[in-house]
Amino acid sequence: MKSILVPTDFSNCARQAEQAAVQLAERFGARLHLLHQVSSSGRAEEEAAYQEALQREKNAEVLFRDLQAAHPGVDMEGHCSREKLSKAVADYVKKKGIDLVVMGSHGVSGKSEYFIGSNTQRIVRTIHRPVLVIKEPPARLQFDRVIFASSFNQSEREPFLRFKEFVKHFLPEIHLVAIHTSSLFDPPYVVSKEAMEEFKALCAPFTCHTHVYRDFTIEHGIRSFANDVDARLIGISNYERHPLKRMLVGSNVEALINHAQIPVLSIDYEEAERAQTDPIL
Repeated sequence: MKSILVPTDFSNCARQAEQAAVQLAERFGARLHLLHQVSSSGRAEEEAAYQEALQREKNAEVLFRDLQAAHPGVDMEGHCSREKLSKAVADYVKKKGIDLVVMGSHGVSGKSEYFIGSNTQRIVRTIHRPVLVIKEPPARLQFDRVIFASSFNQSEREPFLRFKEFVKHFLPEIHLVAIHTSSLFDPPYVVSKEAMEEFKALCAPFTCHTHVYRDFTIEHGIRSFANDVDARLIGISNYERHPLKRMLVGSNVEALINHAQIPVLSIDYEEAERAQTDPIL
């Protein structure tokens, strides 16, 4: 991993992501990029709106320098954009070759969860890079007990390898979990266990356990299982090929981002597929 991006509005939520990203940059020796969206209350061509945006950029530059001063050992740079946040992040990721996006999220509830969505959800939905979502202030990141939730079919192999490359630096105990919801689409128990055996072999040299966990929804099952094993990180692939898969798989990822209290690493399927020919994290 050579480059980490944190989109920030300098809120407490964003500060949590900044602190987590600083720890990761220190551990991986990566360059840390900070991106701040500058918006104004009027049209860009109007002088007052222009001056307002200019002042916001100056304020952001001061905050960028403060963070650099607080962490002199971390290589970092800060940038401002007047684009819509999701587009600004997408453009920056491509321009700078970002390996990982780190974001903070308080989650949302009620109708806004389904009709509005958070900036974090939008970015997870559209950016073809792994996205690490942080919920709590990270005193110290220690992903030494992690779970990877999956159907464990062949399309999940590359996302899992990308997940393993990320967590291997923490010498983790890995828990592979398939969630069964007693629906007609659940494979037989023995089929799920057999499918996990190949992934268990891929875990070497780390300790690995396989589980089939029953719950009334996939998202709730992942959170419950994570609590049962006292996991420090949830990993899940976020691939998007067919509208039906987008509804079933993508919605689980976004629900986890909203409701999980521990960090969630979303592995983009297209990015993981590309990683077969590119260097891994």
